[in-house]
Amino acid sequence: MSSKRSGAVELADRVAEICYALAGWLTVVFGIGIAFVAISGFLASEPHLGNALLAIVLFAVGFVVASLGIFVNPGMRRRLNRRHSPSAFGRVRSVDRRVVRPDEDCDERCIACDSRVERGLVRRYREEYALAGLPVYTRSTDYNYYCLECATNEVLDESAARDGKRDGEHSRRPVDDPALERR
Repeated sequence: MSSKRSGAVELADRVAEICYALAGWLTVVFGIGIAFVAISGFLASEPHLGNALLAIVLFAVGFVVASLGIFVNPGMRRRLNRRHSPSAFGRVRSVDRRVVRPDEDCDERCIACDSRVERGLVRRYREEYALAGLPVYTRSTDYNYYCLECATNEVLDESAARDGKRDGEHSRRPVDDPALERR
């Protein structure tokens, strides 16, 4: 049995993502509409306790509905998964890395030795603008692929630098270590 996904499955996944995005944005707009009606209704009516409580309840319902719409939207979920520290404002650079497995049919070449990458490591360099840690706009994305040998050397060099060890003193760490998996 082939490990590749069929065209029908890819099409179904793409249609589902579009439907989730549409449902998410419609829910956000509906929630903002409820909150707007609550505020405008309160401002247009006489200031009584009953009107204030109704406006507060409607505003809370609108906020919850809009929040659910944000979490349903796949694009917003991806942005929330890539969030940075809450003190991050402006341009933020980040590096993600994950293991490349043999069943992925990677056609890229190693950035260090120019050999074909069947197993190894891929690093994604991303520069984005963040507001309170949430990515608002991605300015650039770049990928570097490493073959298994170069990735092993790279990971060993990083761990040696982090641990403060010299070149000959570091232990071997497998490239498919769960610590290197994308989160």
